Amino acid sequence: MKKTDGYTTDVHYPAFFYKEMQPVWLSCVTRFLGFSAPDVARPFRLCELGCGVGINLLVAAASHPNAEFVGVDFNASHVGMAQEAAQAAGLKNITFIHSDFAQFAAHHAQPFDFITTHGVWSWIAPQHQNALLACVNAKLQSGGIFYLHYMCHPGSTDLLTVQHFLHLFAPHVPGTSAQQAQMGLKLLCQLGERGLFNDRPGVLKHLHNLRAKDPRDLAHEFLTDHWQPQHSVAVHQRISETGLNYLGSADVFNNLDISLSIPGNMQSVIQQTKIPAVAETLKDLARNCHQRMDIFQRQPQVLVRDVYVAQLSAMVFQLLPAAPAAGPIAFATPIGQIDGPETLCTALLQRLTAGPTSFAELAQLPAFAGQESLLLQTLQLMMLQEIVHPRHPEGTAQSKPVQGLVKWLEGQRMALQLVGECGTAVRQTGAYHAR
Repeated sequence: MKKTDGYTTDVHYPAFFYKEMQPVWLSCVTRFLGFSAPDVARPFRLCELGCGVGINLLVAAASHPNAEFVGVDFNASHVGMAQEAAQAAGLKNITFIHSDFAQFAAHHAQPFDFITTHGVWSWIAPQHQNALLACVNAKLQSGGIFYLHYMCHPGSTDLLTVQHFLHLFAPHVPGTSAQQAQMGLKLLCQLGERGLFNDRPGVLKHLHNLRAKDPRDLAHEFLTDHWQPQHSVAVHQRISETGLNYLGSADVFNNLDISLSIPGNMQSVIQQTKIPAVAETLKDLARNCHQRMDIFQRQPQVLVRDVYVAQLSAMVFQLLPAAPAAGPIAFATPIGQIDGPETLCTALLQRLTAGPTSFAELAQLPAFAGQESLLLQTLQLMMLQEIVHPRHPEGTAQSKPVQGLVKWLEGQRMALQLVGECGTAVRQTGAYHAR
């Protein structure tokens, strides 16, 4: 096993895609929340800090040929793989830089409209967290969006036991870090089957889910020396010190009305809580939240009512591949299954089957007459379940960059289907991801 500053470097980080990091998604969700957002129909610049092998940036660059993308990673092999992929796909608007965050901040001066980082914050040493924030502070433009993913309590609290054991066990067995993590997990699962965690069902649930993970992911996830979940309010406080404001979550479920996103017996208590930090903590507790994908903005501009309605009305939505033809829909959520009424779901699905449709047009459906809020909530649940997606203002499935990346993905036998019209991709297989 090899580490750099306490982080695993002897095996590659697997290629994962997260729809919540994409510019179309971030721009639309920011507007859902009532704030102005960078216009992805115009040229913009996006930087991903800790980009790994670059899959999220490759999808974004292919979908936005008039924008510029920069990926930064301290692992030279990751950067090399990402550069080869971009070249093979024929993408000219993307640059991958081998650098740590402090060096990047010192030697690259251009500002960005979006800065994203996923699977980084909770796994790196404090000095690198400080350098990451220094990058954001120096390079995010006014009105720019910062997307931050991190592990949080209380859902990750039980994972502390798993991480501690795997980190302790790994150096004492042979093999790569991936092999060491896999052996440690196997031992924990065997002990769990013998009753070790009978009084801690949360640990048993995590162990069951972790069995499906790529061993390389286990190594990057758990063998770092600096793995540390945090309370969301502590993260928000720290980010606020850079002058950024917390807007909401890139995970649209967390932005839904409390009547949908919180278990029923807790809703009234949270609705009556007037202290934002306390309310946010109660929401995390009620959802047993284990990770967050938060959106922050520099100098946010609240959309006045008329502008908000106009921008929402103009948004166009379309079905994603493999969408059902009719309702009802059982939505899988962090608090359990939510059953979408057949009349609402079928009305939306049938209209969208005919083609991309604006929010204003969908609001004219009899099922949603005079209930724009209900329509927005339903659309976001469908976005969560990868049934519906906002359409890219200028997206197309036929552009040369999109076709180039599609060809590369097919050559890699990667189970990821590009949806250029929406500036996103759809995973063709499911897996448990702790981050």
